[in-house]
Amino acid sequence: MKLENLFLRVKGIVKKDDKYLVIKRWMDDRIPDPFVWEFVDGEVSFGESPNDAMERILIDTLGVYGKIERVSYVWSQMIADTQCVGIAYICSIDDAEEDNFVLSEEFGGFEWISREQFDYYIENTYVLKDLEKADL
Repeated sequence: MKLENLFLRVKGIVKKDDKYLVIKRWMDDRIPDPFVWEFVDGEVSFGESPNDAMERILIDTLGVYGKIERVSYVWSQMIADTQCVGIAYICSIDDAEEDNFVLSEEFGGFEWISREQFDYYIENTYVLKDLEKADL
């Protein structure tokens, strides 16, 4: 496999007490509901460590600093002839920072949800299957 057919993503599962942060990401305005709920995530840039990428993505997405608590799970998914490998982190945000969230324009809001609500909010079946085995 050539490296151009492989990319690395990180997912930040931000946890506060028994709630998890989901964000509403804009996907496509040509469909009836152009937003999907998901966790904070993004691609690791060349030369960047996964931990540094996760910290950068938390800032880029929420506008606040977050803290990586631990790795929850690792996943791999084939998308046509490309392999996506990912690391899911459990992260935290200082309680005082929650009032300072500044979402970029690609996001339509955020919610704190319980684990029991994952099926209601998250539509990606691959993510839901991974969450069943996750150390949350």
